[in-house]
Amino acid sequence: MAGKDQKHLARSSIMNRSKPTGKFLAGMIIACLSITSCSSKKEIKIADATPGDALAIVKDETVVLVSEFKPGQPNGLFDGGIKVDSKGKPTRLAEVNVVCSMPDLPNWPEYDNIYGRWLENGEQPGEKGGDTDWQLLIYFDGDKKSSGEGEVPSWASRLAQNLCRKGDFRDN
Repeated sequence: MAGKDQKHLARSSIMNRSKPTGKFLAGMIIACLSITSCSSKKEIKIADATPGDALAIVKDETVVLVSEFKPGQPNGLFDGGIKVDSKGKPTRLAEVNVVCSMPDLPNWPEYDNIYGRWLENGEQPGEKGGDTDWQLLIYFDGDKKSSGEGEVPSWASRLAQNLCRKGDFRDN
């Protein structure tokens, strides 16, 4: 019997070493969830965003809030700073302005207007204004028109939706 018990204990010991324990499994699940949540950024509505939050994600580009958008005059103007993170490209800083409108509002255009300029090294958003590298008019009928000198970034329309609370960024 003693030989039989020793074989059983040895087999049991080997099997227990190959089976994960409850603590081990819990740790693995937490690690997997942490990795997943850290690697997938989520867009944050501008009303809830703080510097460092993603405002717009388009393909492999993420627009991150750097300096808060300040309401200006007239009421629909917003001015702020962003950085654009993109896979395989250097991070770029930009100053962005958005003029939000509403359909059928007297004396207001029938489009939202987003425009901006790329910042040079060491330059901060809001230090100087007036220059614009690109501009996009987003008409309420769905048309879009570039009216600036430079190429409109792929994320401009999505950022304008966030800042103007349109599309799936609508307030509830």
